[in-house]
Amino acid sequence: MNLTARLSRRLAAGVGLASAAILLPTAALASSAVAGSPAHPAHPAIAGCVAANTRVWYGLPADHATGHTYYEFQISNIGRSTCTLYGYPGVSALNSAGHEVGLPASHNGSRVSVTLAPGATAHVVLVVVNASLRCSNPVPATQIRVYPPGQFHSQSVPLATQACLGRSVLQVDSVQPRAGIPDYSIR
Repeated sequence: MNLTARLSRRLAAGVGLASAAILLPTAALASSAVAGSPAHPAHPAIAGCVAANTRVWYGLPADHATGHTYYEFQISNIGRSTCTLYGYPGVSALNSAGHEVGLPASHNGSRVSVTLAPGATAHVVLVVVNASLRCSNPVPATQIRVYPPGQFHSQSVPLATQACLGRSVLQVDSVQPRAGIPDYSIR
């Protein structure tokens, strides 16, 4: 009788350990697929920022390097709810008639998700390459049109630059947390 009780306790312990060994990796895989992956941001309950509650602006002065100018474009949450931005904004140059000139900005770096509380600001770095380095007949651009990440309504800000027909002279990073500070934010 003592041998049978001991055997049944060992059998129950073995079954329990085997069940834990099967369930633990399954639970770990399920949790890693939900939180923190690009397909599932870390804050799935927080809605994306909407156009009515965001404002795009940029800080001056611009940073300059040989053949390049860097602008810190800001995206502020002016709404009353926390929201998220993920990835790259759509950016293009416009002429004085409001028509796109040149190709939209290319993307640089990895996509990042940023959560913005009401009144908070995120930023992107916009690089404008000297158009004369990319084409022989640059055309004037008077505005930069920005579609914040995940939005389908653009906002335009005045910025005189030059563009190339059929080519892009713009490059933009993924959205980053906090406001970008000219001459300070590290690219």
